[in-house]
Amino acid sequence: MGTEQIFFLFIALFGAGFLFLSFILGELGDAFDSVGDILGGGEGGDVDVGGDSGAEGPSPLSLRNLMAFLTAFGASGLITSAYGWDTLTSSLFAVIPGIVLAFVAYRFMRALHGQESSSVVEVARLVGSTGVVEVGLPQGGVGRVLLGTAGGGRTSFLARSEDGTPISTGESVIVKSTLGSDLVVSRAARTTVKE
Repeated sequence: MGTEQIFFLFIALFGAGFLFLSFILGELGDAFDSVGDILGGGEGGDVDVGGDSGAEGPSPLSLRNLMAFLTAFGASGLITSAYGWDTLTSSLFAVIPGIVLAFVAYRFMRALHGQESSSVVEVARLVGSTGVVEVGLPQGGVGRVLLGTAGGGRTSFLARSEDGTPISTGESVIVKSTLGSDLVVSRAARTTVKE
């Protein structure tokens, strides 16, 4: 094995070893994703994708993608140099598989990021929602209100009456505002149907 083959082998093993550790340990890749901060312009390796300021995800210049590039670059360079290609030709050719694997790794990380969902509900967005009192709201005290969520489920929140009057279990309420993480609710207007 010549020196150029040892060089390519070292590059491939270094990249593959880092990728293996980062996927096993998880946080290792996140901790070193500052490459994406510096070059990608994002925070924490995240970058605004597609012009949507709310859609953040992994940076195409993250350290994991760089290591995927190095793995494919080293492996391709090792194979081509074993077939007698000179170092320059092997290196130039190895850039192509390196870019392809880095792109595949980036798309994979984007797909994983897109599958993440947050179980945190922003209480400020619940203003105007209607729900049902689950645990009665005593005068000037706190009870629990059950509200429907966007995913079709129902979530229970701490709530207090807007005017301080008690509201019984089972009554319909409407969220008027928030007080920290507590909801401030009032009785929902009852509609009567004329026959």
